[in-house]
Amino acid sequence: MRDLRARLDALAARDQRRELRSTHGVDLTSNDYLGLSTHPRIRDALIDALTRGAPHGGTGSRLLSGQHAAWSDLEARFAAWQGADAALYFATGFGANTGLIASLAQPDDVIVSDALNHASLIDGARLSRAERVIVPHGDVHAVDAALTARPGRNAWVVIESLHSMEGDEPALLPYVEVCERHGARLIVDDAHATGLDGPQGQGLVVRDGLRERVFASVHTCGKALGQSGAFVVGSQDLIDWLVNAARPFIFSTAPAPFLAAGLHAAIDVVSSDPELRARPRALADRLRNGLRGRVDTGRSTGPIVPLIVGTNAAALALQSKLATRGWDARAIRPPTVAEGASRVRVVMRAPLTEAQVDSLVGDVCAAI
Repeated sequence: MRDLRARLDALAARDQRRELRSTHGVDLTSNDYLGLSTHPRIRDALIDALTRGAPHGGTGSRLLSGQHAAWSDLEARFAAWQGADAALYFATGFGANTGLIASLAQPDDVIVSDALNHASLIDGARLSRAERVIVPHGDVHAVDAALTARPGRNAWVVIESLHSMEGDEPALLPYVEVCERHGARLIVDDAHATGLDGPQGQGLVVRDGLRERVFASVHTCGKALGQSGAFVVGSQDLIDWLVNAARPFIFSTAPAPFLAAGLHAAIDVVSSDPELRARPRALADRLRNGLRGRVDTGRSTGPIVPLIVGTNAAALALQSKLATRGWDARAIRPPTVAEGASRVRVVMRAPLTEAQVDSLVGDVCAAI
């Protein structure tokens, strides 16, 4: 216990100790981009599923008692929505990423991974025991160089689409072309773009017409879709392999079957409402334009707008000042971001108004 207390004290001394707290004020921190976590159509679908007798417990892993037609039907629906052969639902996005990468890459393989990839992608690569090559964020030329230096190796390239902390988004086609030239396979974590981009909100892989050229993509349901869990999308062989080899899938209790009804409703909402899907990006453009020349928003182009202030203390101070003005926006510090790149991460969400964004611009500038 003394050792744990010392570690906690060390985190506090670096302004890196974290604590759980509920949202207070205008929500600028959640990934509920479209406000679907409280959407009445989705709530009604969940209630109706329970009323009709859908189980509210998973009972066991899906390879044992937890398999239910509700999940098979939803996976078929999601795959069709994505224009893919098959999809597999995981209870969490973290489990989907770690299970996917750790079960695919073998110890003799090489994984070329973006330096700012999500922790779940990093952990999946570590668990695989493959050689890991870390390349600078968004640098497709570094990916090319890493693959060139390792000819003949079974190689995997792992990137995010809309980045969770930077708010930028790579052009996916150059990554596809580099992978095809070297015989490598591309895995795209499309989590933050799912529900927002593409002709029906399918994400950036579909938006860019690359479904057949990307080996696998991951789509979380806890962001724009407003619920929880994640899908891995790809070929039928890939999905069959994951059922046999992805430990987070095999050894986790299945999610409750009634939840599938809410995800059906969420897909219905996002696929039929392009104006709703476009709103977070439009609000983010308004925010960036208002802050231009006054606050560093990095490379952000999407609905995630980082207010980069440098030190942990500065990020916490900005968080506190915004809270006194009624905004809930959270400080992001190392190890989530690099040393010296602490920030307050602001998320533009469809329920916000233009007037609120303009007010936020003024409050941020006054607080910096």
